[in-house]
Amino acid sequence: MAKHHYVYALTDPTKFGRPFYIGKGSGDRKVQHFRSVSKEMAGAETSDKFKIIKGIRDKGLQPGAIVLSHHADEEAAYAEERRVIEEIGLDNLVNKSIGGEGVKSTRKSTAKVNVTEKQERFCQLMVAGNNGSASDCYRLAYPGGRASKKSINEMAATLMKKPKIISRMAELRAPVIEKVKYDLEWCLKKQGSAMDLAEETGNAGAMSGAVREIGKLGGLYPSDKLDVKVDTNDLVVRLQQGRARVAEDKQNEN
Repeated sequence: MAKHHYVYALTDPTKFGRPFYIGKGSGDRKVQHFRSVSKEMAGAETSDKFKIIKGIRDKGLQPGAIVLSHHADEEAAYAEERRVIEEIGLDNLVNKSIGGEGVKSTRKSTAKVNVTEKQERFCQLMVAGNNGSASDCYRLAYPGGRASKKSINEMAATLMKKPKIISRMAELRAPVIEKVKYDLEWCLKKQGSAMDLAEETGNAGAMSGAVREIGKLGGLYPSDKLDVKVDTNDLVVRLQQGRARVAEDKQNEN
């Protein structure tokens, strides 16, 4: 049986899912089950890649791991890895080489991600957040075409998966998140307030949902679902205790 190969990107949820490493892997199961970055993928503890991953996990998040392409031939996978790294720019990644089998390259000064005029327009429309779906933004960025709705949906989806598009949208969003200060610490603090409110009233759904949505907009929540075990009995007891305290306070006031 032929060995499956693929090219993947590790992404930073604290920077709107911006890729920070491009790699080549193999094995069908790992392709389908990127729940977290394995020790093997994290690299040596002294590497820049490991430090970024540790920094993300220290904030209670997980780095994303996205499969960019599939290949039956290993050489084809290496070639695609090199192409993607060159597209994003080695200066925008923690890769030590331009891909392939460890081909070394001298880093240059960090530069803006290069995209075409229409791709730039698409990224700006997407980041604005008020122009509809990715397909709607594609129509606005690429006007005059006669493609079917299905084709436009497919082209928009393909564009959204391009590493340089992901990187460029992350660049455009960065100043916004810095300006409004909706950072991870803010979200965690508000979630703490939501828990306090839950204990007092037993109804924190609306507040918690609003905080969660703000976190998602800022790219602060992990893209992959995490396995979370919740003791429902403990939650019920805490809510009952909260209601009892509220009732006792009202009785004392009277």
